[in-house]
Amino acid sequence: MTKQVKSEKVKSKKSTLPKAQNPKLKPVDIKQLICLLGDELLVKEYSAAFQEKGIAVQELKNLSTLKTSSKKITAAFELTLESNEQKKKNIQALDEALPDNVPIISSSITETILSQSHQLKHKYRFIGIAAFPTLLSNSLVELAPSLHTSKEIADSVKALFESIKKETAMVQDGVGMVMPRILCQIINEALFTVQNDVATPKEIDEAMKYGTSYPRGPISWGEMIGFANIVAVLDALYHSHHEERYKVAPVLRQMAIAGVFWKAKE
Repeated sequence: MTKQVKSEKVKSKKSTLPKAQNPKLKPVDIKQLICLLGDELLVKEYSAAFQEKGIAVQELKNLSTLKTSSKKITAAFELTLESNEQKKKNIQALDEALPDNVPIISSSITETILSQSHQLKHKYRFIGIAAFPTLLSNSLVELAPSLHTSKEIADSVKALFESIKKETAMVQDGVGMVMPRILCQIINEALFTVQNDVATPKEIDEAMKYGTSYPRGPISWGEMIGFANIVAVLDALYHSHHEERYKVAPVLRQMAIAGVFWKAKE
């Protein structure tokens, strides 16, 4: 009798051992397909963030290919910053092609989500996001529902970001939102300082990085974001509020057009 009990215990222990797993493999979630279109810099940034967590991504470069995969898409991102005309075409195509329960998350820094969606059929499924180059590396994502955005859509988008370990904050649907508005003003002021020969770009970057514990200096940060993107946000803010603080530094506008700094970077 005693031997029989021991035998049963051994069998029980073996049956509870977990199967071997390879921690390096990240299985793709076949239940989710994220569609991304818009500015290449943002599309690549968001694509990498989702794919890193095993979520399938479709980078849409041609609207004509949207219909072939529209029924499989579970969420769509429109990430155009500079051209509101192109954004309008993109979100209209998404609204017409996607099932009406699929959320459409659109960058709403240069134009509010209410303004973007007010003439579309399925207004309730649109929600704004502070999509701006480099900001997705932060732990928090800003979302902006419009007056029409349904709670179900807002909750589903929040859950989507939670699945890639990002917290979300619901903010007011206003041009610039929070972080992009503040960041663009800091970069703009830094370039006013350079233009007035108060300090060199290198001196400003070092002062702000080490004096305020910023992750990087404002001018080098501006280069990473793209000076044209910063000008687009500031112009939208000035058009919306008509306040002097949003006027673009002439040297910043010149850099956005030419793509290079007006003096040697010393």
